[in-house]
Amino acid sequence: MATSEAGTVGDGVPAVSTQNTQYDAIGSKYGDIKSKPATQPEPPSVVEALGDVSGKRCLDLACGLGFYSALLAKLGAAAVHGYDISSTMVDAARKAHPLPNLHFEVADCSAPENLPAVGKQFDVVFAGWFLNYAGTERELTSMFRVIEQNLAVGGKFVGVTTNVTDPWVKEDKKGFYGIDVDVLEREYVAPDTGREVGIKARVTVLSEPPFFFDVFQFRSEVYERCAREAGLEVRWRAHVLPDDERRETEFWDEWLRRPTSSIIEAVHGSQWSRRQPR
Repeated sequence: MATSEAGTVGDGVPAVSTQNTQYDAIGSKYGDIKSKPATQPEPPSVVEALGDVSGKRCLDLACGLGFYSALLAKLGAAAVHGYDISSTMVDAARKAHPLPNLHFEVADCSAPENLPAVGKQFDVVFAGWFLNYAGTERELTSMFRVIEQNLAVGGKFVGVTTNVTDPWVKEDKKGFYGIDVDVLEREYVAPDTGREVGIKARVTVLSEPPFFFDVFQFRSEVYERCAREAGLEVRWRAHVLPDDERRETEFWDEWLRRPTSSIIEAVHGSQWSRRQPR
């Protein structure tokens, strides 16, 4: 995973950037991961968290091959704008989903200044496997600021990220529903704050041939702290298993013990609090 310095932030503190284009080399091969059981609970979980998106304007951050952009359109979204740092992925998304209400562009979604200044005009902001590429607390806060600055008043953010509550997070997962997860750093320290925030891991998709990518797996309290700094309030959603014959068997038992993902939802700060009865 490429890491680069991106200037300084206040008092000469390095603004370490962990954003990269590791997916340029993977390209459309990444789509193979959607066929693996490791990721199959994601779509029904996302649909449940999104609720009704009919007629809504949606933003898909780190859209990749456009899988979730197309899902939003299928669910009735009026328009979906997808951005990804990888030009290879964006080109593939345009070819795979040539729909008039889908718009794909290349952009590093980790900082507000990298996206068009459209203001808070999106009813739904979605991000599937975006927040887990923040390698510093400052970067994660910046990603949440991207969400906050594009989210309409009364709108909602839904995202898929790494498991934020795994009690066995420092243990590798081998042959886990079609993927391997190898822990690269068991006590990952954010270089900007010097705090231990979780782990760094390598995910290998067991396809032919296999391919891998690196992610950061931060704890839930790190996400919640960084979201608050950006003006957002977070809650975590339950998973929804695929509605097929496997649901009534023991097939998902090990997955439920250590899910490969967490479903995150966020709104502008205090929006949920204002809805609570006094």
